[in-house]
Amino acid sequence: MSLKRTRFMALAIMFFILSFGCMNLAAEDAKSAFDRYQSLYKTYQEAVMNQADKRSLEQMAADLQAASRDYYRSIGVNVTFDAENPTEPVISQDDRQDDQAVTTRAQKSELQRQYDQILSLLGSPDRVNKLADIQKQLEDYLKTCTDAALQKEAVFQLAEVVYERTASLSQAQNVLLSYAKVTRNAEFRRQAMARIKVLKRKSVVAQKREEFKQIQQTTINKWGKYSKTSWLAIPVKVWSLGGYAVNNLQRRAKGRELDKALKDYDQAVLDTYPAGSADALTRSRLVPLNTVRLLVNGRSSFHYRLERAKQATSSIYFQTLLYQDDETGNKIADILIERAQNGVDVRLILDDFFSFNKKGGVIQRLRNGGVQVLINNPILKNLLKANFRSHQKLFIIDESIAIVGGMNTGDEYAKGEITEYGWRDTDVELQGPIVRDVLDLFERNWEDLTVKKWNETGAFSKQKRAKEIITEFAPLKNVDKLIRGPLPVYFEQTPVFEDVDARFVTTFPINEKDDNVLDLFEIYLNRARTEVILETGYFIPTQRLVDAIAAACARGVSVKIITNSIESNNHPYGGLAGRSTYEPVLRSGAKIFEWQGAQTLHSKVSLFDNFAVTIGAYNINSRSHSCDSEDVIALEDHRVARAFRYVLYKDLGRCREITLAEAQSWNKDLAVKAKMQFFSLFKFMF
Repeated sequence: MSLKRTRFMALAIMFFILSFGCMNLAAEDAKSAFDRYQSLYKTYQEAVMNQADKRSLEQMAADLQAASRDYYRSIGVNVTFDAENPTEPVISQDDRQDDQAVTTRAQKSELQRQYDQILSLLGSPDRVNKLADIQKQLEDYLKTCTDAALQKEAVFQLAEVVYERTASLSQAQNVLLSYAKVTRNAEFRRQAMARIKVLKRKSVVAQKREEFKQIQQTTINKWGKYSKTSWLAIPVKVWSLGGYAVNNLQRRAKGRELDKALKDYDQAVLDTYPAGSADALTRSRLVPLNTVRLLVNGRSSFHYRLERAKQATSSIYFQTLLYQDDETGNKIADILIERAQNGVDVRLILDDFFSFNKKGGVIQRLRNGGVQVLINNPILKNLLKANFRSHQKLFIIDESIAIVGGMNTGDEYAKGEITEYGWRDTDVELQGPIVRDVLDLFERNWEDLTVKKWNETGAFSKQKRAKEIITEFAPLKNVDKLIRGPLPVYFEQTPVFEDVDARFVTTFPINEKDDNVLDLFEIYLNRARTEVILETGYFIPTQRLVDAIAAACARGVSVKIITNSIESNNHPYGGLAGRSTYEPVLRSGAKIFEWQGAQTLHSKVSLFDNFAVTIGAYNINSRSHSCDSEDVIALEDHRVARAFRYVLYKDLGRCREITLAEAQSWNKDLAVKAKMQFFSLFKFMF
């Protein structure tokens, strides 16, 4: 070996040792800063509770501020402090990135703004009464539109409006055929012909839906006749039961026909998307002109849920995974029952796995009060599909306001920022055309459950007495190892943004092989140029996502992941399974931060530069990818992204960074490694 090469290798080894030492030193600095911050925070909280004298509290607050600055500096965040709340750090303006520092998307053209206004009418709850006016506006718009892409979209919308207003398939087809004959763009022509196929499928769905409704009503009537017949008239009773059984079989057959027609329609819709586009990959469309309200934590989210529900005049459509029989669950139940008894159409979809032991309590009370309740995927009905659950969360008022996000119904979700154990979670309230997409999901879910009922008996013929079972939520077992106290108040007044572009994305692993939400994350990661923050309660990424993160880091993008620590995780074994995936993510250049608050982190928010943010039910874990039906709302707006960046950096203040050295140390500890590997075998459960 040459002397030159020997010297080069020696220098390389020395550089590696120094780099590794610096990395360990940085990790130790961050950990020691965090431990000091946590210790001083607990001391300060105890002094406040014990009503210590003013001078002592001021000194403790000053020490806590210094420790807080040191910790934030160790993870690359600058903070200041508000005089009114001297212990609560505020992200500095440099880290918030004010509007002048944000590269905004190009201003929309006048033609685009005109078209967006027409789209907003199509998304309004009373669109049926406006169809003639909307058709006239689209026809006038097409006379002056000089943008080929907008012209195509306007023609497609015109065909939909003509079909909806006239129920004439031929008239709607003529709109599309006329356009296909004159356009010189081959892709636009293909899409127009695909739209014709969609309209044909839609007409078949309408026919099958009407046939199903007729046989469903006949079956309900047969059941009513059977149930009212006395057992003293045994021949008549048996004959009535036989008639009901035959009708129920016919209903199920018609249900299968409708289900097939809906699947054929969905397949036809896929062909209408531009090939290779974000729309095609995520099976969704970007919808403009929406109003978005940020609901960070249950204090704000449940305030608006309760107030909106009280004001409902026509409908309340509600879907959730978990409905607790506690103070919050019963408070909402009171409002739902009151509205149902005043003529409002109140419907609730629950998942069987988390409702199994509550059907005699608050769920029975809701049913007794007139709320229509359907249970998703009954476990005992199909054990082979028992692991496929409905994780979607929708709250829709009068078909015009929707709340979506990560929150189930229970005290732990409602009391974020109020009590120490209130979970950290995020929702958003939506108004505008995008609500139509959220409503469509609920209606399809409701119809799917109705069609697949084994028996149809109509409304409950007998009311059972609801059991009074009030449950209380237990705090985390290892809460003393975490930062005690309620969550900080993120916003005193909930921020509201208008004219926001939104995309509603869903995924159904039980029916589909594709993961539309993961596709969306990959698209956004590929677009990112400066910063990505992924916040998820449970982090068990797929290899696809790890590769996308690595590619982003290789381009110089700063990627941060915020997830639960083992102590804050309500599924600690899932946390151990997640930790087994840390090392390749950290090797790619990303940073992982574990939540240290005294609450479980349940928020699912992802930020991509200053152009997009996603909020929803989707965790970056095995269940969301391959087992649970999910939904997210993607908001492409720099103002919304800026607000959520502030929220996420505030969350980073309650996190501890996990370094590559620490993750490697777990793998060197045989006991720790064995635990992680064992529970990673069951990651499909987490």
